[in-house]
Amino acid sequence: MFLLWWGGAALTRKFTRTRIRPEYDGMVLYAKDAMDGLDLANKLSDPVHRTELEQEVRSEREEDLSTVPSEKRLPEQTRIKRSKIATDAPVYLPPDFERHILRNYPITHILPYINMQMLLGHHLGLRGSVEQLLASEDPKAVSLKDTVDGILQEAIQKGIIQAHAMYRFFPAQSQGNDIIIYDPEDQSTVLHRFSFPRQQVEPYLCLADFLKSVESGTMDYVGFLVVTAGHGVGKLSAEWKEKGDYLRSHALQSVALETAEALAERIHHMMRDSWGFPDPEDMTMKRRLGARYQGIRVSFGYPACPDLEDQEPLFKLMKPEDIGVHLTEGFMMEPEASVSAMVFSHPEAKYFNVDKA
Repeated sequence: MFLLWWGGAALTRKFTRTRIRPEYDGMVLYAKDAMDGLDLANKLSDPVHRTELEQEVRSEREEDLSTVPSEKRLPEQTRIKRSKIATDAPVYLPPDFERHILRNYPITHILPYINMQMLLGHHLGLRGSVEQLLASEDPKAVSLKDTVDGILQEAIQKGIIQAHAMYRFFPAQSQGNDIIIYDPEDQSTVLHRFSFPRQQVEPYLCLADFLKSVESGTMDYVGFLVVTAGHGVGKLSAEWKEKGDYLRSHALQSVALETAEALAERIHHMMRDSWGFPDPEDMTMKRRLGARYQGIRVSFGYPACPDLEDQEPLFKLMKPEDIGVHLTEGFMMEPEASVSAMVFSHPEAKYFNVDKA
């Protein structure tokens, strides 16, 4: 028995090795994209290569068991409780606290937000700058782009990919490394308290730093979103694979994953507009996909919020089952092509790795 994992931002080689593999007796392997997964599947079918992979996994297990991570702590008298993120930043008031649900969101509205570098480069294994390769009419790039475009056209015309989304704003404050989420109808009632890790070296960042503190006496706000583009994709991909259409089978799953990421980008864009800090008029899509706007959205599993278990309270707050997204026992979302995120408005909010050495 073996498990083969590949996925989005919340799934990394390190997470697979340290968090998923210990939960299974069989062989657990990580593939960075669909093409890497296909290569691993081929190796597993070959007795010689499979033996080599089994030995590699055994060696990594032994190494992990023999390595006891040292606890990173600062001396008590010098421990930093907060970074230098500005505490006097303006508070942006959301337009409402309703749960907004968008079913069957038009694929045509999502297309501009699809990151072709991620889709063709990361997922489908095209090496180099996708933009430059397409501009020079590189045969492989053009062929993969045609395959992807064909799938997207089928999504538009035949509905083989269906996109659904929801988002909502909540009152929130920070307390130390915690983020407290309040009931919008009774802001004295705590719905949940998220606890996030803090960097133990400069600049000592923690997600809690991007909100007003309880001690400030000022209420702040966060947003949550959940989107999906995966309903029926697994079944259709399997059907194409059974017919021998391996490339389109893998490409379909990759297109669904990036469609979900693009929809998350689109919803985040809408949230910024309604929240009172719209993107500048000269903002290009390339800059937008590079997160050159105000605020951030982080998904649980990101380096700043590495605990996937935090998906459970997010699901209780948002109830994404209403758009067909469910949480597995391992806190992964089904269908696979789904994205959830916590959204911050602070002008200095940035992405960071809490394990920064």
